[in-house]
Amino acid sequence: MTIRFIVRLRQKASAILSDKDVLRRLLIDSVSTFCVLFRHALKLKGVAAPGNKREIVKSASEAFAIDPKPFEQLLALREEKVKAKDVEPEPLLAAYMREIETVIGAVDQIVLRGESTV
Repeated sequence: MTIRFIVRLRQKASAILSDKDVLRRLLIDSVSTFCVLFRHALKLKGVAAPGNKREIVKSASEAFAIDPKPFEQLLALREEKVKAKDVEPEPLLAAYMREIETVIGAVDQIVLRGESTV
């Protein structure tokens, strides 16, 4: 299921790369979905999964060795703690996708090795 979300994100992002405002909005809108998916990935790994998005990102960064910065930046944008115009969406998209793919790879390994504690 996660792979479907990342494919949709890539498709939508590639169609709007030239419009920075729309790309930022897409990224901001998607971060909640990936936080939910990370929460489930944490559970699959046997890690206590917090309910707060920032705590989920922190736990996922520790459990899956990802850089939390793209998610933290998107959450700050979502909460309007950062001005949208201060964030370049293209490099943010690249970092965001890279970290999502890292979690997907880690989950695939859990499933393939049968390590799930669920």
